[in-house]
Amino acid sequence: MKKHITRLLFAALLLLALCIGASAAGTSGKCGPSAYWSFDSSTGTLTISGSGAMNDYEYGDYPWMDYRNSIQTIVIGDQITQIGWNAFPWTACSTIKFGKNVRSIGERAFNGCRNLNGDLTLPDSVQTIGAGAFQGCEKLSGDLTIPDSVQTIGDSAFEFCTGLNGTLTLGKNLRTIGKKAFSGCAFTGSLTIPEGITEIAIGTFSSSRSSGMFTGKLTLPSTLKTIGASAFSYTDFSGELLIPDGVTSIGANAFKECDGFGGTLSLPDSVKTVGEWAFYLCKGFTGLKLSAGLTKIEKLSFAHMYGLRTEVVIPEGVTEIGESAFSCSYMPSVRLPSTLKKIEKQAFMYAHNLTKITLPDGLETIGDEAFSGCHPRNAVVLPASIKSIGKKAFDRDGAIYGNLNEIPVGAYFLGDAPQIVGTGNANCSFPSDWTLYYLPGTSDWTGDTYEGYQIAPWDGETRWDNPHTRRFGRDINGNQIETSWSVNPDTGKITLTDDLNEGCVVAVSYDAEGRVTGIGVLRTKTDFVILNLQDTCRLFLLNASSAPRLNTPITINDYLQT
Repeated sequence: MKKHITRLLFAALLLLALCIGASAAGTSGKCGPSAYWSFDSSTGTLTISGSGAMNDYEYGDYPWMDYRNSIQTIVIGDQITQIGWNAFPWTACSTIKFGKNVRSIGERAFNGCRNLNGDLTLPDSVQTIGAGAFQGCEKLSGDLTIPDSVQTIGDSAFEFCTGLNGTLTLGKNLRTIGKKAFSGCAFTGSLTIPEGITEIAIGTFSSSRSSGMFTGKLTLPSTLKTIGASAFSYTDFSGELLIPDGVTSIGANAFKECDGFGGTLSLPDSVKTVGEWAFYLCKGFTGLKLSAGLTKIEKLSFAHMYGLRTEVVIPEGVTEIGESAFSCSYMPSVRLPSTLKKIEKQAFMYAHNLTKITLPDGLETIGDEAFSGCHPRNAVVLPASIKSIGKKAFDRDGAIYGNLNEIPVGAYFLGDAPQIVGTGNANCSFPSDWTLYYLPGTSDWTGDTYEGYQIAPWDGETRWDNPHTRRFGRDINGNQIETSWSVNPDTGKITLTDDLNEGCVVAVSYDAEGRVTGIGVLRTKTDFVILNLQDTCRLFLLNASSAPRLNTPITINDYLQT
């Protein structure tokens, strides 16, 4: 009987001990070889103590999982050197107190801690920030300073930290920045990427139009070799963009819609590839210098550069200009290389300021709508190497030049008749009023028309001077004023003849881009006949031979008051 009672008492004591042990294990324990944790429910404080490295965890298996929604503050002890993988993701903590000896912050260590707020202060001891370490910590705000001790920032380390709205300062010893490391943040001010960085990875500093990102100057290091896809897309940097010598590739969408940059975009000759959409809608650039190392201009890479106002030289060695590469970009002229073989569809579509088109010998293919919406003032000469011309390749939008849009400049072919894809109305390769001129002796030009176009022989030298007649209105005696006028195919100079008396003044108006918008005639100070003439114009005084002499540009009103 006594033996039985003793056994029962021992069992009770054992059960009590197990219960006590279980209770203790629920609020504290071991989390590394020499690291320990404890949770104080009264203050919501989780403390990591001991020394050395914490354990790495799979998501959800860290020992304080049951308290993740109650944790308000995380305290990392001074002797802890490594914060483990998945140590504190999606906890409710609002404050982190780092110890002074933390060297590594593990992958996804604080991922999704959406209550973290205010400035994030990292200790000077940190060398590595793991992938996704602070991803989605959207309430962090203010400046972010990466200490000089940091050498590596992992992929998506600060991605979607949308509240970071101050400046970003990168430590001088940083060597690697991962993909999307700062994507979706809302930093302002300038950014200097430290020397030693050789690659800006995919989406590293990309943003969105909704959040905005950066407003100052971007400074790239001389050590840089690669700018990855979408590296700076949708950012708001301003000033010049200086691509360092030594950069070899610029990825797709790298600077897409970075419309704050200004000045000339100059790509060093070290650049071998520029990806699709790389500088799409960078409308602040006024000039463009391309790298001599390019062999192809990719799809939409320089499209919608509205600010472009200087000639673009495509370097020798380029064999192909991709789809929509320069569409809706406003350069006044483009110099094509002798190595060019193919111009893909819409390559220069709606490049409205492109008034002179010179195609190189050796060009074989012109794609659909390649020059549609352009307004060449020179004759378009098609080299003998041309094999195919796409539909609407030279179609034009008549609205751009107002009353001068009826000037038919024509197309001149040096070789045999090529394949012309578009015929008829909407799909014409050339404007319907153009004549196709061919050299006698070349093949397949038969009859009076070819593929629906009027054709005519050409001596290889003289080009049609496109004479045109225009009525300007009536003089003070009620007589109709008419003149024949033409445009020099190479210079765009306007010559007027016929019904204009010696001593008459001819006014030619221009828009802000130097495009002719109208022609007017002043016979007397009280008889000013005008056609779409703007206030500011250039005046030509006709002499006996009807050759215009350019006077100083003045306003019409000023002239009438003299």
